[in-house]
Amino acid sequence: MDGSIIFSGQPGTQAPPGAEAIGVTLAAVDLQGGLSEMASAHTTFVARLTRGRIPVSELFDATSELEAAYASEGYVLSRVMLPQQSLRDGGVLRVVVVNGFVEEIDTTSVPDQTRARIEGLTKPLIGRPGLTQDELERQLLLAGDTPGTALRTALGAGKEQGGALIVLEPEFRPITGFVGAGTPASDDLGKMKFDFGLEFNSPLRFGETIYLRVGGAPDEILTADPVSRILALGAVVPLGFSGLTLNGEITDARTTQTDTLSPTRSSFSRKSLRLAYPFIRSRTVNLDGVLSLDHQTDAQDLIGGARIYEDRISVLRFGGTVNVIHEKQAVTSAGMTLSQGLNVFDARSKKDALSSGVPLSRSGADAVFTKLVGSISHQRSLNDALTLSVVGRFQSSFGDALVTSEQMTLVGPNELSSFNSGSLRGDSGWVVRSELSTRFSTDIGQIPVLFSPYAFWGFGSVLLENPTATERAHTQAKSYGIGVDIFAQTNSNFRSNSMRVEFGRGERNDGEPSENRFSFVSNFRF
Repeated sequence: MDGSIIFSGQPGTQAPPGAEAIGVTLAAVDLQGGLSEMASAHTTFVARLTRGRIPVSELFDATSELEAAYASEGYVLSRVMLPQQSLRDGGVLRVVVVNGFVEEIDTTSVPDQTRARIEGLTKPLIGRPGLTQDELERQLLLAGDTPGTALRTALGAGKEQGGALIVLEPEFRPITGFVGAGTPASDDLGKMKFDFGLEFNSPLRFGETIYLRVGGAPDEILTADPVSRILALGAVVPLGFSGLTLNGEITDARTTQTDTLSPTRSSFSRKSLRLAYPFIRSRTVNLDGVLSLDHQTDAQDLIGGARIYEDRISVLRFGGTVNVIHEKQAVTSAGMTLSQGLNVFDARSKKDALSSGVPLSRSGADAVFTKLVGSISHQRSLNDALTLSVVGRFQSSFGDALVTSEQMTLVGPNELSSFNSGSLRGDSGWVVRSELSTRFSTDIGQIPVLFSPYAFWGFGSVLLENPTATERAHTQAKSYGIGVDIFAQTNSNFRSNSMRVEFGRGERNDGEPSENRFSFVSNFRF
C-alpha cells in the first residue's frame, strides 16, 4: 500500500467500498479504553489484525465483531470505534472502546402516583460505568412491575460521547380489577360462582397496591350461612428499591351444606405475611424467592349442634419459582415450597384436641408437620398448527397425616378438572396433565377473537396416612376430554377477556362412580 489510509472517526464500523482490495500490515494495535473483563476478546482482536498482511476491510470487520463481543457479554451500551487518524503500511492502528453509560433518564411522562417508585429504581443507572444489559434490564423491568403500570422505554443517543438517553413512557391505571363467572368447582357449592377483584395502585405514591377479592355462589352470600363465600383483603408494599416486597393478607371463607340429615357450616380463615424477592429479573429468565408465615383456622359445625372439628395451625413456608422462555417462545416454569408447621401462635396440637374433646380434621394429624410441594409446566409449539402443554405437581408429607387444609387435591382447572373439588385428597401424591391445542382467529363484529380448541388427559394418585376404616389409603384417578379457550384480543395493556368451556370425564379406582362434567369459566380484566 502506498500513501495513507485516512479514518474520519465517524461512528460506525462499515468498511468503505473497495477496502477489501487494499492490503495493509500493522506493526501493532493501540487499543484504548477497553474493559479488563474483555481481556480475552482484546487479545484475539489484536492477534487477528497483526498476523500479517490483511485487507483494509478486515480492520472494520474485526472492530465490528469486537463490539458484538462486548454486547454478547452484556455491555450493550459500549461502542468500539476507529478514531480519526492517518494509517501507513507498517504503522500502529488506534482503536478506542467507548464504555457507554446512561447519561439521562427522561421521566417527564411518569405520573405523580408512581414517580417516586420508578425514579428510585431507574436513577441509580445514571452514570454507572460498565453497565451490563442484565443490570439495565433488571431495573427497567422492576420499574415496569410497579402495580397498575405498563412501561414502554425508548433508547436514544445522549449529548456526551458514549452517553445514552432512556425515555420512560408508562401507562398507569390507579384502579384495576377483574370480574369472573362460571360453574362451581363442586356440585354442593351452588349452580353458579362468581369472582370479583379490585386493586388500588399506589394510593400512597410509593408503589404499593391494596387489593380486595370476593368470590363464591350468589345464593345467600350476604347472610351468616352463605352457600359459598370467599373474602380476601391484602396489600403488597415494596421495601426499598431492590425488588423486595412485603405482602400481608387476610382471607375468610365460609360454606354451608344444607344436607337434610346433617347440615353443616364450615369456616376457614388465614392471616399471611410474605416476603418476596426477585433474585433474577430478565426478559427470558426469572427466579423469585418467597418466605411466608401463615396462621390458619379451619372449623366445621353441625348447624344448631356441636362442633365437628377445629384446626389452628401456624406454618412457616420457604419456596421459589423459576420461569424460563426458550427459543421459539417455549416456556418452562417450576416451583418448590417447603412448609413447616410450628406449635406457636395459638396453634392447636393433637394433645390440645384430645384434652378438649373436639378433634382435629384428620386422625393422626398434628400442628407440627413438614411437607414439600413441587410443580413444573412446559409449553411449546410442535408446528405452526399444534401446541403441547404439560403440567405436573407433587406433594410429600414425609409419612405424616396432615390437617385437611394442608392436604393435596388432584382436582383443579389445570389438573383433573372433571371431578368435584376436594373429592380426591391425600397427604402425599402427584398429578400430571397434558393438553394438545390448535388455534384460529376470526372477527366477531369488530372484535378480533382467538379460539384455541384442545384435548386433554390427566392422571394422578393420592395417599392417605393413618386412614380410618371408612377411608381408602391409596386412590388413583384420571380425567380426559375436550374444550376450547376463547380470547377477545384488545389493544389495551390492562383489558383482557377470556373464557374456557370444557367437557370431560373423570374415572377413579375407589369404587365411586365415574363423572361426566361440563364446565365453563370466564374472566374479564379491566
